[in-house]
Amino acid sequence: MNSIRNAVERDFIKRWAQRYFIFAAFAYVIFGAVAMLVLSPRVPYADAWQHYARLLSQPFPASVIAAENGHPELFANLVRLASLRWFGGDELPQIVIGLLLALSCLAVLLLPLKRCAGVAPATRAAIALVLTLGIFWLGNARALLHDNESLHVYSVLLCLAGAVALLHADHDQPSSRGNVLGASVLCLLAALNFGSGSAAFVAVFALLFVQRARLSSWLIVVAGLLSTLIIYTFLKGSSGVPLSLHPLDQGVLALRTLASPLIYLFWPLVDPVAAAALPHQLAPIGGIAQLWTGAFGDVRRSVFPQAIFGAIFVFVLLWATWHARRYPASFHVIGQLGFALAWFGLAVAGLIALTRFDYFVEFPEQVYALRYLPWSTLAWAGLLIVLLSRRGAGKVALVSVGMVSLFALAAEVGMPITMIHAREIADDTALAAVVGIWPDRDRSGETDTHVTQQAAELMRPLRLGPFAWPQAQSIGQTVPNDARPVAVTTLEFSEPHNGINLDGVRIEATLASPDCHADRLLVVDQGRVVGLLRPLSKNHWRGAANVHASAAGFTIVAVCAESASR
Repeated sequence: MNSIRNAVERDFIKRWAQRYFIFAAFAYVIFGAVAMLVLSPRVPYADAWQHYARLLSQPFPASVIAAENGHPELFANLVRLASLRWFGGDELPQIVIGLLLALSCLAVLLLPLKRCAGVAPATRAAIALVLTLGIFWLGNARALLHDNESLHVYSVLLCLAGAVALLHADHDQPSSRGNVLGASVLCLLAALNFGSGSAAFVAVFALLFVQRARLSSWLIVVAGLLSTLIIYTFLKGSSGVPLSLHPLDQGVLALRTLASPLIYLFWPLVDPVAAAALPHQLAPIGGIAQLWTGAFGDVRRSVFPQAIFGAIFVFVLLWATWHARRYPASFHVIGQLGFALAWFGLAVAGLIALTRFDYFVEFPEQVYALRYLPWSTLAWAGLLIVLLSRRGAGKVALVSVGMVSLFALAAEVGMPITMIHAREIADDTALAAVVGIWPDRDRSGETDTHVTQQAAELMRPLRLGPFAWPQAQSIGQTVPNDARPVAVTTLEFSEPHNGINLDGVRIEATLASPDCHADRLLVVDQGRVVGLLRPLSKNHWRGAANVHASAAGFTIVAVCAESASR
């Protein structure tokens, strides 16, 4: 009787676990998709200025196949060029395409689950949740919420997903040569969409190893890799990244990069700044974060214990891969998906450490930067799938997935705040560029003032992107006849620190509410429009002007939206 009762209880728990995993997967997808559509900047951001400068200054197809900073971005550049030529530089089409790529990637990765009837429903639901977290978890916000990033990240991952789907096979049915050739072509396309895509070949090699593939399959993939290296040589030219070899230091860097998702998974527990932003009811978490920092140092720069966690990842993956090859029946066939993703993420970590070593020496806090996180997140997702696919994995693996999905909520709350701040920076930069005030150089080395200036000078006469704003046409012109004055409470000025705009100012303003709707206000000096302001809240505005604050005095005017549209 007890055995029957225990069996019923286990079945009941598994059914509810399955329902939770499915619900959580849908929730993460929906929240991630909505965040992409709502929070992504609607103006060029960071490297986008550099891409636009190249696309507008170089002839086609050279502008599309060029490798920037060592990275070819074939598909992303085609989409950007189409946006510039046919959509006036609007960012929305790029955002939508990035979302469709991410959704397609998830859909293709879920396909092998249909062929795994021997896997328990709760385990399949857990794997689906892990894949969802790997793509739509907002720890990956840099890729999800910046169309400049989403285009190359998810085009690479879609190629990888296609290659894995082609090679996914039963233990006693090795992949056909045609499927191996198709997977090699997709790996080549992944490499042409971003430098990290070349790691897709490592994922394919891992699959062939686990499947005990024939020598002919290996030779096909090796030929694809050699073809990719040859194409890279011609594409990169002088724009390649100089390499320096420091094996031990670069190995530690790779391990730290691998461990970066754990930082964001337990973010408030390891970062006092993040803990301080929590409600006061959660104040004890701040004490834990302080203890962590006291023991290991600033989590953005520390080496340990992150490198240890990365080493654990590598050890477990090596053991599981060798075990799966020697004892194929010890893993369900769905484990092949996990091996591919885990080895792909590990290879990307190695590439980052190899090609960005000098950059990390100059900017050590960038080791854990958000732009590297999607690759490492996918690596851990792959390892979780491997552990779930092991026969007899049991409740521990399922509970681990449930706990990860709960800890991941911290990023769902915190990352939108971070990305809203990034959108504010993008909006400020675009508005200032319209005025003619260039951004200060970002201390992380990401934003180049002169590149922004070059792109702006190319976009302005074509009225692309923010230069298509109605207010952008007013800069340098006399005040429009239908402009309405806005009462000023305070104006605060600060100087740009870019070495270029010696006569320009940045402005923080407290104003009375305009008596009509205006999404931007005009800054006027001596009868001419010299700057713009954008709203931060009801009465708080921010912007820039291209003359010094010691001029005769600024006035602020509004051109009503209905007037501007006429």
